[in-house]
Formats: sequence, C-alpha cells, structure tokens
Amino acid sequence: MQSLSERQSRFAHAILSGDTPAQEGFGGAVPVAAALRIHRNTVIGALVNALQLSYPSVLALVGEAFFDQVAADFACRHPPAAARLNGYGEAFGGFLADHAPSLAYLGDVARLDWAMERALCQSQATRQYALAPGVALQWPVSLSALLLHHPAAEIRSALGDDAALAAIDLAPHDHWLLLWRNGRTVMTRQVGAASAAFVTAMLAGEGAETALARAAAHAPDAPTLIQAEIFAASFCTILSGDPA
Repeated sequence: MQSLSERQSRFAHAILSGDTPAQEGFGGAVPVAAALRIHRNTVIGALVNALQLSYPSVLALVGEAFFDQVAADFACRHPPAAARLNGYGEAFGGFLADHAPSLAYLGDVARLDWAMERALCQSQATRQYALAPGVALQWPVSLSALLLHHPAAEIRSALGDDAALAAIDLAPHDHWLLLWRNGRTVMTRQVGAASAAFVTAMLAGEGAETALARAAAHAPDAPTLIQAEIFAASFCTILSGDPA
C-alpha cells in the first residue's frame, strides 16, 4: 500500500510530465488519462497565467502563442516550491535566455520585468544610511541596482511602437539601472558602473567609505558622478544628523 505522500508525488509527476500513471489507486468514473489531462491543463494554465502577469513586456514582445509555449515548458521544469503563486517564476529570465539564444535580449527584458514587480511589492518606507558625521542619505527600502547586458529598459519603453523598437541597438553592453517604488508605479534611472557600485555597497551595509572606494574602482571621478546620478536624483534625500 502506497503512502499518501507517495501517491501525491506520483500524481504531481504525472501532471508535470504528462505521463499517465499506472491505473492502480487511480480508479474512477473518468478514465485516468482523460482526468489527468483536465488537471494538467488547469495546473499548467494557472502557472502560465502567473508568468504572463509577471512578465508583461516579454509577452508583448513575443506574442501569446510563443510565450505560452515557453512558459508551459518552464512550468513543467520549474514548478512552484511553495503553495502560492506570488513570487513564482524568478528563474524565467535565465530560462528564456537558454531557450531562445538568438533573442538574447529577451532574458534581460524578463529580468527587468521581474525586478519591477519585486519593487512594486516592497514597502514605500524609507531607510537612512550614514554618509559622513552628521550627514545621512534617505532612500526607499525598495531601491535596488540591476545589471543588464541589453537595453531592456529602452525596449520596454518602446513597446507598441514598431519603428522605435526597430531603431534600438541590440548590441550587448552593460546597462546599470536603479529601481524603486513610487506609489503604484516603479521608477527607473540609468546610471554608470561607479554609481551602481556605490548604491550596491551602501544597500549591503558596507558603509560610505567602502562604497566610495568601490565606486572609484570604476571611475576616477566617482564622487562627481555620484553627485549627479544619485544625490541629485528624486529618490535621494540628504539629511542633517545621524541615521535614525
């Protein structure tokens, strides 16, 4: 006699693989193969729908037929690890890059979609970081830095405009983006490697001195770049006094 967990594992494998399990223990009025197709369509359809919601830019670029095919393949190979779909599909960008290497930019478009969704799920609270004695930076807790190798932000902005999309240079090179939540939207700002290194180090709690050193490794004029790209940005507030 199989245990409940063993039967559940067999059933889950059958749903994800499409294989029809042996008949024993699965009897009923509806043939096993037909019942399995119904359950499989329901499960895979729900996972594909969740991926559509998380990756709207990818869906807009490739169309529903292509997206659903790739998403279903991903769902079968990478089922949810938790009993909820919020946060499902983080690895989809890497899967896309491997699945469609001739469309290498798709992986980065997916990573941007994911980062924007994660930012939107964050609190709108702020956090303070000590910059110097008596001086602190105040940033959104949703702030993050994202490295992309293709112009995903430009592609996302051009969706719906075929001429604008066709004019984008898809040659790979590094693109650093800062993302943060602003109400019900997510803001993005492109910065250089020095500013991204500074933000990444500060967010990791490495302190201002280390953050500035990491930035200087990318550009000798790092303080000037940080002033222009970070301190003057709308998400950054400079406060007098030590962090609260």
